[in-house]
Amino acid sequence: MSRWPLPAFFLFACALLPATEKAAYDNLGRIIALLSDGPDFPVTSGLVAVLPSGKRVPLQLRSPQHPLRREPDLLVWTGSFQLPDEGQGRFRLQSSEDDTGLTYSVSVTAVTRLELDSLEWILDLPRPLLLGGKLVPQGKPEITLPAVKPPDPAFFRAELSALRLSDAAATRTLELRFDPPRPVTLVDRWDTAGRSYQLRVSLASGPLEPDASASVAVRLQFTASLPALGPARLALRTDVPPRPFHGFGGNYCWNNQSPAADYTFRNLNVAWARAEMKLLAWDRERDNPGPALRADFERMQKFHQRGIPWIISIWWLPERFYTDPWEKPRRAHFRRIDPEKWDELLDLIGSYLTYAKKNYGVEPDLFSFNEANIGVYVGLTPEEHARVIKRIGAFFQKLGLKTKLLLGDATGPRDTHNYVLAAASDPEAMRYVGAVGFHSWGGASPAQYRAWGEVAEWLDLPLLVTELGVDAQAYHTRAWESFHYGLREAQMTQEILVHARPQATLYWQFTNDYSLVRLGRDGSVEPTPRFWLMKHFTDLTPRPSELLAVSSDQPELLATAFRAGPRYTLHVLNLGQARTLELDGLPSADWTATFTTETSSFRQSPAGPSRNGKLSLQLPSRCLLTLTTQNAQP
Repeated sequence: MSRWPLPAFFLFACALLPATEKAAYDNLGRIIALLSDGPDFPVTSGLVAVLPSGKRVPLQLRSPQHPLRREPDLLVWTGSFQLPDEGQGRFRLQSSEDDTGLTYSVSVTAVTRLELDSLEWILDLPRPLLLGGKLVPQGKPEITLPAVKPPDPAFFRAELSALRLSDAAATRTLELRFDPPRPVTLVDRWDTAGRSYQLRVSLASGPLEPDASASVAVRLQFTASLPALGPARLALRTDVPPRPFHGFGGNYCWNNQSPAADYTFRNLNVAWARAEMKLLAWDRERDNPGPALRADFERMQKFHQRGIPWIISIWWLPERFYTDPWEKPRRAHFRRIDPEKWDELLDLIGSYLTYAKKNYGVEPDLFSFNEANIGVYVGLTPEEHARVIKRIGAFFQKLGLKTKLLLGDATGPRDTHNYVLAAASDPEAMRYVGAVGFHSWGGASPAQYRAWGEVAEWLDLPLLVTELGVDAQAYHTRAWESFHYGLREAQMTQEILVHARPQATLYWQFTNDYSLVRLGRDGSVEPTPRFWLMKHFTDLTPRPSELLAVSSDQPELLATAFRAGPRYTLHVLNLGQARTLELDGLPSADWTATFTTETSSFRQSPAGPSRNGKLSLQLPSRCLLTLTTQNAQP
């Protein structure tokens, strides 16, 4: 890793993990990547029950009846399961990382008798990366990993205490040790769930009686000795017209009383914001708003004082407004508004907004029902979405409010642009629309992102990513608490900017939900490396600005650029190994480099002047670099 001289810099290392993370985990506690000073090595671990019929049943799942939990401040997950014959059990997963690797411990306990053929811990390995590589079982001859399906897909079986897998060039190596030794199978797998070399480690064979346990501890050591790469080249493009860009913002929908909300608002340059219209609380407290409502109104007032445009969105309605009142859980999806209650509902919404305007001097720029396309938690069909826009838009106009309607506010990004087409084709509805919005959960293909951008262009309206987030289930087990997750957020931000070309993105959230900071028991606030990644975007991007196109000759380098007069900003995300970075097409200027890596955050130093449009510098592995200048010459 390259080091840059600087008199002082911030160093924030996660208290739960060593200086550098060795693996990434998803919201179910599964290993999803092994990490090094290079690209992710994608894997997926899991826990599987093999029934006497041969059916394979994944156990590492979550349901309302069988929640999966993570212990606070630890990489420990616990859950329960029920087999198809109603046999029940529970499991515990723990990962312990150190400087050389990790130990992943699995324990399963039967609550009732479990009718099993076997119980397995599995690890799906990336077939494209390992094709033609070697399997070296301890004490046995090495085997070439097959390219052609063997007669028996389970092409290796043995009881082992250790094995090693490597790619064809021996540049990536994964060593596994089992305590105690275990029966191991390696399968050339291709089914409807995907394709991989799947390692299966047996924990138990045959039925498990009540209170009986089976366990294994797997030691994983991944090394990547990748050859040095040639220079990576980025260039500002002049063949793609620039697009207006407002800036980076965030959601302040829940927990505005949290110290995290105050910290991010003070320490990030928020360009757009979004709040929740808490109608359940307002319905009860409109004569005397309680602490949560007051905190929301005060936050909105701060938006107004700082000149931040903002959105207000509805999640829940009081029960009487639904067609099925008091018959479903609060989190039930796609509940419908009772047509007979619209006048009363408009009165409730109007009273909230007029109170905010009268008492706090604030009006939202945009209004929406959150994710109405999937009903979180009010459901609207595309045609109803158009009718609601017309009804509420006319009502706001009657009240003398400036608030426009947000078209869409839909989740996720994959082909959901179709949801807004009915309203987009209704001239009366479009009179009341001020912007187009979508949520990014789960990500999308470049074409799916572009479709949202094209809808906004077609309508000549700003496109807003009103919830920017990677994993909509991460909140269950705080799977967002890692630098790796922060890199995924930065990657999604770059991909959306390149393909959808929005005017603003709003991160979910700048409060203690998907928090960018850690809160101490004494009330102290400590920014995480993810906070500093976000600060690159919010604080180093001029606003308003123009979004410029950038070409990259390396798929692991994602770059975006912004211009506001003589001010330029280039964000370069490196998801791979260290390399030399050569930039072209730059204006003549003196540049400053800001780096955030896993162990060093928001480190700034001079990058030197660009000469003849060119600049060269060293780029560390797995980092975000931002180049800025205040004095660019045409």
